[in-house]
Amino acid sequence: MPSNPLLHFITKVINLEDVKVINYHFLTDDEIVIEIENKLKVAKCPHCGNTSDKIHQNHWYRVRDIPLSDYQVLLKVNRRQLKCKKCHQVFSEELDFIKARRTYTKRLAMKVIKEVLETNVESAARRNRMTTSEVETLLKELEVDLLAEKPKKLKKLGIDEITQLKGGKNYAAVLVDLETRKPIALLEKRNKAVIAEYISSLGLEVLSQIEEVSIDLWIPYKSLIQEMMPNAQIVADRFHVMKQINEELDQKRKKEKRAAEKIKNKKERENILAGLTQSKYPLLKKKENLNSEEKAKIESVEKVAPELGKMYRIKEGIRDIFDSPITSDEALYKFLEWTETAYKYFPKSCRTISRWIDEILAYFDSRTTQGIVEGINQKIKLIKRRAYGLTNFDNFRRRILLNWYFCY
Repeated sequence: MPSNPLLHFITKVINLEDVKVINYHFLTDDEIVIEIENKLKVAKCPHCGNTSDKIHQNHWYRVRDIPLSDYQVLLKVNRRQLKCKKCHQVFSEELDFIKARRTYTKRLAMKVIKEVLETNVESAARRNRMTTSEVETLLKELEVDLLAEKPKKLKKLGIDEITQLKGGKNYAAVLVDLETRKPIALLEKRNKAVIAEYISSLGLEVLSQIEEVSIDLWIPYKSLIQEMMPNAQIVADRFHVMKQINEELDQKRKKEKRAAEKIKNKKERENILAGLTQSKYPLLKKKENLNSEEKAKIESVEKVAPELGKMYRIKEGIRDIFDSPITSDEALYKFLEWTETAYKYFPKSCRTISRWIDEILAYFDSRTTQGIVEGINQKIKLIKRRAYGLTNFDNFRRRILLNWYFCY
């Protein structure tokens, strides 16, 4: 029988609250079985709430725990059955470190999940001497335990989408708490019915306290929010407004380049093409972020394609409006002035701004954007690559949401 000081030392090392080690033995060269018992002599009856110390029977079984140094650890646990003195019902005691009917401790489950998120299911199972089905069960259980709770303090919501497969058109919807900077849901489709079903599940108490919802310029999002969250202010994302303007600008660049390629005069053709070559990214950048070479390229564009150069200056004009410390009322007049000048060059964007003007102006009240959502989308893409692709959507969603729970 091991000495009491040694058992006390092992009790300290395994560090389980209200548990003491009563024995141990080596199962193999790298596996140790540690026999433990509960220090608490009483347990609460789940039927009537009364405490009892009357043992009905002992139930010994083994569970796997986190490794101890180079040894795999198995805990020999006694989950006692007691009989309530008040209601006379038989019940099993609750053990904080292990869920009922599980062959592993809660902390081992957490360790395995973190390893899955860093690698994959097969590697995590192999390292912890578990089956892949056990690991997959861990993932599913943890999703229920940790992610099922509704976001009760949700005040600022962001809605966007991400493609599930590279280059595909199969979009998943991403819903983000903009204050905690964490995704709260990943939905298999971004259509109105699927998003409405999830939003409805949050309940009226949660929906009524949402103050702002940031979205891209997609009408179904807008109508959905108006129907289900009438108290929320819809904020059109400024970066999606700029994205549309940049797309029109780039279309003009391509048009100028195609026109230049048709010029018969070789010298004139080469001069214009030289001015337009490698101009895409300088034209899309903010003027204050241009380096000396990019500034020179903008000057070349203005010389060979004056209209394109003017469009760049107009584009930067609306960016200046968004960056200005002005109120929504002041911004309205700025946008009216801008559209008068810009309509000739950016007709599509001007019509979009006209349709979404209330939602665009809402940005100036609290400066809410989709920047956080876009950042999360980029991290999701990184997780997909690290996981070698995820074709099963449930696994994809589970991995993404658990990753944010543990890592961010």
